[in-house]
Amino acid sequence: MQHLVREAIHDSSLTRTELARRAGVSPSTITRIEKGDVDPTIGMATRILAAVGLQFIPRLEPLCVPHALKSARAILDDAFTPPADAETSSTLKRWASRDGSARPRSLAREAGIAAPPRCRPGAVTASSDWGLLRICSAAAATRKGWAVSGAPAAARIGAHQTHGPTILYVEEPRRIGNVIRQPGATAQDVILLPLDESSQAGAWNDEGIVWVDPIQVILDCYGMPETREQAEELTRDWEEAND
Repeated sequence: MQHLVREAIHDSSLTRTELARRAGVSPSTITRIEKGDVDPTIGMATRILAAVGLQFIPRLEPLCVPHALKSARAILDDAFTPPADAETSSTLKRWASRDGSARPRSLAREAGIAAPPRCRPGAVTASSDWGLLRICSAAAATRKGWAVSGAPAAARIGAHQTHGPTILYVEEPRRIGNVIRQPGATAQDVILLPLDESSQAGAWNDEGIVWVDPIQVILDCYGMPETREQAEELTRDWEEAND
């Protein structure tokens, strides 16, 4: 919100005094917003934007905070680097626990839901009737990094099998998506996500299939309704208390 208003103020041909008069705020408020010292309320932002001939159209969208995944992994796995972002970690812990006690299962759940795989930057969804091995072969043929998560990864580390989406971390999601996109009667969703240092950390090779770290699998599965039950199954022993 602050960024939008600052951009509108900067691009306006009005003087700061005239803009403040038209918006019904003080000139000092305009100055503080420009400097980033004040985050305007929705009402104030609406008035300022209207004063320069623009309008704010609010729209609700699913929450997607990818760095919540990194913070969760840093909290849940001491070996994971980089360290957790302090602000995001504090938010996750607040969401996960009513009394401030450590609740790793709840924290993983909150982090996963806060970063749904389908909503992450660069995500590509392809419907494919190819089996997992063929999909992995297509990724391996690029001779670039890749790793599998989602429903098959959860099943590999102990959860029940389900028909939920496969997640494939690759360096070129759109290109691989075009290769494996093969609609058919048995087609399943494959979510392709950009491979980065976080998704590579802890990845392991099992007979030619590269799987992401188990904690990453759990976070990813919490982010999809179809695989949330798998994540619950994998974290059943994480906390003694029911949550």
